[in-house]
Amino acid sequence: KLSIALAMVARFLACLTALIAPALALHPARLAPRPLPCLMCVPAGFEEAWPQLLEIVDEEAADLALAVDDVAFARGKLSVLASGGVDDLVALNRRLSERLDDWEANAAVELPPYMLEVASPGVSDVLRSDADYAAFKGFGVQATLTEEYKKRTVHEGTLLGRDGEHVLLNLKGRVLKLPRELVAEVRLPSAKREKGDPY
Repeated sequence: KLSIALAMVARFLACLTALIAPALALHPARLAPRPLPCLMCVPAGFEEAWPQLLEIVDEEAADLALAVDDVAFARGKLSVLASGGVDDLVALNRRLSERLDDWEANAAVELPPYMLEVASPGVSDVLRSDADYAAFKGFGVQATLTEEYKKRTVHEGTLLGRDGEHVLLNLKGRVLKLPRELVAEVRLPSAKREKGDPY
């Protein structure tokens, strides 16, 4: 009886694989899902809606065979970074706008005011991924917060890294732990122009 049950399970799994495989082939982005978001870093106003919003972004991107690199909310802007061409990003922006409008209208979800921006990661001064924080450890950075912390909304120092709860800066030998839920962005300082520099 056990061998018969195992054979039936194996047959079921084979049929299931045959059904799913073509769908995965059409949507390679589904094969490389983004890491789960840090639940300690959910933007204020999105506490209940953030996980479902991320699912919506991933679904729409996967339907266009795009991979989502990052989703963030800061200063009233909902930023979606996805790898793809201009036409693909325009299509994703249109689909997300429609989907989020329908979601808010039909699911009784109340989101804070935001402007949707879909873009390619490209080269940016803003640190977003764990890889960015590891690559620029030891560099001078500027951290902008959504509200005052230690009586300031902007802190400058040497980047030490980040963990699940804090962004860590070195301020003249003193370690400053900025709560991640308050950090709007961390960026490298803009290049300073020297006198006589033609560029």
